[in-house]
Amino acid sequence: MTDLPLLFSPLQVGRMTLRNRIVSTAHSTGLSDGNAIGERVLAYYEARARGGVGLIITGSTSVHPSSTSKLMAALSNWDDSVIAPYRRLSHAVHRHGACILAQLNHAGVMSAAFGGVGRTVAPSAVDAELGPETPHALEPEEISELVAAFAAAAVRAREGGLDGVELHGGHGNLIQQFLSPLTNLRDDAYGGSLENRMRFAIEIARAVRRAVGADFTVGLRISAEEDHEGGLTLADTRRMVPVLVEAGALDYVNVTSGSDTTSWSLPHHYAPMYLPRQHMRHLARGIREVVDVPVVAVGRIVDPRDAEAILAAGDADLVAMTRALIADRDLPDKARRGEFEQIRVCVGANDGCLGRLFRGLHITCIQDPTSGREHELGPLTPAAKPGHVVVVGGGVAGLEAARVAALRGHRVTLLERQSELGGQVRLARRAPGRGEIGTVADQLCREAEQAGVVVRTGVDADAASVMVLVPDAVIVATGSDPRLPSLEGGNGRLVSARDVLVGAPASDKVVVFDTKGDLVGATTADFLADRGRQVTLVTSQRSAGARVEPMTWRLLYQRLIDRRVDFLVEHRIARMTDQGLAVCHVITGKETLLVGVGLVVAADGASANDGLYRRLRQLHPDLVIRLVGDAAAPRQIEQAVYDGHMAARAI
Repeated sequence: MTDLPLLFSPLQVGRMTLRNRIVSTAHSTGLSDGNAIGERVLAYYEARARGGVGLIITGSTSVHPSSTSKLMAALSNWDDSVIAPYRRLSHAVHRHGACILAQLNHAGVMSAAFGGVGRTVAPSAVDAELGPETPHALEPEEISELVAAFAAAAVRAREGGLDGVELHGGHGNLIQQFLSPLTNLRDDAYGGSLENRMRFAIEIARAVRRAVGADFTVGLRISAEEDHEGGLTLADTRRMVPVLVEAGALDYVNVTSGSDTTSWSLPHHYAPMYLPRQHMRHLARGIREVVDVPVVAVGRIVDPRDAEAILAAGDADLVAMTRALIADRDLPDKARRGEFEQIRVCVGANDGCLGRLFRGLHITCIQDPTSGREHELGPLTPAAKPGHVVVVGGGVAGLEAARVAALRGHRVTLLERQSELGGQVRLARRAPGRGEIGTVADQLCREAEQAGVVVRTGVDADAASVMVLVPDAVIVATGSDPRLPSLEGGNGRLVSARDVLVGAPASDKVVVFDTKGDLVGATTADFLADRGRQVTLVTSQRSAGARVEPMTWRLLYQRLIDRRVDFLVEHRIARMTDQGLAVCHVITGKETLLVGVGLVVAADGASANDGLYRRLRQLHPDLVIRLVGDAAAPRQIEQAVYDGHMAARAI
């Protein structure tokens, strides 16, 4: 058993007795059936309850039809049809010993116009930077209707057997819009002074408590600071929160920060790996000092030992490990047993969770294809006929394939050409601020070894050397080769981004040419600028890093600006000249000469290295052969791991 006495001690929170202090806070999953709790949602939450979490808070749940998600289908609680699904959800979670709350919310200006023809609502007709449209300023009678909607939604949660509700007063949603002087410009009883701006939140807290009674847990999530000039500060919220707790006899406070309304704030509260772990810990302490109810700390808390330290320091009473639980649903049980090395650590990539949500997809994890797919995939099953599986290629696709095949009972041999495993992830971790991404490969290596995979490095496999191993199946994960543009005059002055990250020498003045808009071009530019090079990032896309998930992009873009990287968008390279590099606008065709450029670094995508696969198919047509990862189609870590996982499940 682990020596984490505080983390695994029970805690009374309102009517609930939590078995430990680990919380999965509210987060959208994109798994709902329309706006309803369906089988995929049930399977997702039940898996985390089974893994040992103390408290689960459902994704943000709309209390009124005027609040709809702008990104993807989200949960709603508008009428009694939600009660039966709540009962199924509470049963699924309770039978594994966890407690569950519903987060109740109205997104206000951050809603999408309902059905594309409705209108958003807010305290005042103030546009949000990231809001879809100018909102309608709520009339007093409309405010009363929304207060009643919160109370009615809370009653349905109680009738559905949930343990309580959480009122969302953070992240720029409607309650925060009323609280903030940036978004509340009213001159009536709901605006002006801090006391007036608090009126909406106070009325909701009181109405909810009256509706559900004293023996039902009611909590508050609040942004302790708004992360925007002129907005709410920690000093403001330290004044507000005790008043709100008293008004609603609230049972706990969940402390976050920021607002979804601005691109500046987004990455600070949905922090990718460019921000340090535990970066909001001080905010929880600031609120805990002024209330006498339990406080939840959030913000890139991924190691249970860090969670224990937060509790021991008195900074919080509960610790949110939400993305850590997306990466490893069994984290609590592993930590309780002291199996820290077995935990699949969240690295803050954000691609599989938040990045997918912003693309209108359900969440998963780049490291675990079963996360978010619990209903479809289920646990691994033993192979019907265990055999010898040879995996060629030790990048993340090959490692995941080898790991899963071995866990299913196959004897697995992995062949890797290089002297070490990890593939392109070994290179990606060399860029500034990207070191944590290497943990993905490190963890896969460890898990493959523990599963019994026999690894042979320094092997340049061909069809003959594969077949001499007498495989029953072969998984080809031979990766890809970087593409280089056909560039007149580029001999000796044109290299790939991979070459640079490996250590190829660079001139003082460098152009990084990016056709993909993913992390490769932007992080390579950061790598070079960090080493004192004068860098121009030329991209054929409409913006640098156009395909990078929004939170990571915002911080990476800031890094490039701070390092004085120049940007030239919607351009392609034409030719090298004695004076430098000629570039051409992709629409107008107008050429520009960049003078003094000594080296062009191409982030121009890759070509699948599938020769071995084709040769094996030709020579051994009856052999079971699977092509995965970049060898099938050059893509990202998420797709490579998924390919390897699914191929190994199928053998």
